[in-house]
Amino acid sequence: MVDSFDDLATRALGSARWYAGKGRPLRIIAVTALPWYGEGPGRPGADEGTGLVGVRPVLVTVGHDDVRPADVDTYQFLLAVRHPGRAPAPGSYGTCADRRVTDSREPLEVADATQDPEAMAMVLAAISTAEKPDPTPGGTIRHHSLVELPHTDLSPHPFRGEQSNTSVFFGDALMLKVFRRLEAGHNLDIAVHAALGKDNASSTAVLYGWTEGHWRHGTDETTADLAMLVERFREAEDGWDLACAACTAGEDFATEAAALGRALREVHEGLARHFPTARVDAGPIGARMGERLDQTCGIAPQLLPYGTGLGAIFAALDEHVLDVQHVHGDFHLGQVLRTPDGWRVIDFEGEPLKTLTERWAPDSPWRDVAGMLRSFDYAAATGAQLRTRAAAAAGDPGSAGPGLTPRQWRQNCRDSFLEAYHQGTPTGFDLAVLRAYEADKAVYEVVYEIRNRPDWVSIPLGAVAELVSPSPITNDGQSPIHEEK
Repeated sequence: MVDSFDDLATRALGSARWYAGKGRPLRIIAVTALPWYGEGPGRPGADEGTGLVGVRPVLVTVGHDDVRPADVDTYQFLLAVRHPGRAPAPGSYGTCADRRVTDSREPLEVADATQDPEAMAMVLAAISTAEKPDPTPGGTIRHHSLVELPHTDLSPHPFRGEQSNTSVFFGDALMLKVFRRLEAGHNLDIAVHAALGKDNASSTAVLYGWTEGHWRHGTDETTADLAMLVERFREAEDGWDLACAACTAGEDFATEAAALGRALREVHEGLARHFPTARVDAGPIGARMGERLDQTCGIAPQLLPYGTGLGAIFAALDEHVLDVQHVHGDFHLGQVLRTPDGWRVIDFEGEPLKTLTERWAPDSPWRDVAGMLRSFDYAAATGAQLRTRAAAAAGDPGSAGPGLTPRQWRQNCRDSFLEAYHQGTPTGFDLAVLRAYEADKAVYEVVYEIRNRPDWVSIPLGAVAELVSPSPITNDGQSPIHEEK
């Protein structure tokens, strides 16, 4: 069956994990084909043996009319175009005869290139050699190469656990992240890795290169990054999984928490060298936190008993000056990996629900510190629940479990992380700022849990109660949270 590419793209979006509009009515506004990787269909050897015609990014702009004004997003389909074979190509979307996409009138199969090793080898070659393909009527692409590729096995294979983007590994050495939902402007992840790479920062990956696209729709012109090629960390272990396992086993995580604090300090020092810094009035920041609290109390009446205490925490920022800079923006245990060479920080794109402008805006480094402290709290709650289940399964439901209690584990992590990051215990205004950012984060978490995971709202509510109370409480025994990566 030969379909239009519009039909193929509509079906593919409906099942794609990276499509953000599932369940919403959509219409395709534009299909824009950018230049081929390599020399495209006319390259020497094209079609020989394997049937691969070429690889190209095709941008599909969609509108959602269930709101006014309509939401408009542009998604990248990185297509491998082949002559139809006896069996569908890996990641096949189907067969179409659409010259906009294939430059051919004959029916050709289009597939997700990230699932096709031959296609991804072509992509890697284009980026690593900084190819300069000729423009198409739709636009241009430009490849940037910063570092020579390592001389090792670079066999491509896709990573299956991705959500908002798609990653492809090249052996154990490299990872290509293909951006799916495109944002105009320079991608934060690329900008940060490029900047910190100048310092040979040990806490972040080496940026090998990236690809940017420029396209036109009517009179509008847009430039956005399409993909980035970075170092793949060998023998990397997920920070969230490690922390939860340690808490469940009652094993002290303080040494690892201290190493995380030092890694974050290194990242912040590098960001301050390469991006703007400023000193701002802290009062308006506290006022915005208070406004968010007022807005969320209508959604989360559970916060009302803590309103006065939270308001005092936010008001403590009045009449002070705060240092701000570029920060990670979404720092938690799911954003770090432990390698044989130490902790590595990943995903510098910031909070996904914020606009790119908001994510570029300078903020206090204490926001990242507060994010990790809240993450320790969630890990402790998860460990407590897993210990409770293990005790029940062993026929000893009253058992406290081995080693450190979740309360002790959590406090050790907090103390060690803060001591290492701050090179001392925060006091005075530093402590007031940290408390404000922790409280603001916990208020956000209460609303998130009410909307998405109501059985877990007691975790951030416990944190709110602790922050406003002189008698701290803990979240021991609460429901586990699997942090989103």
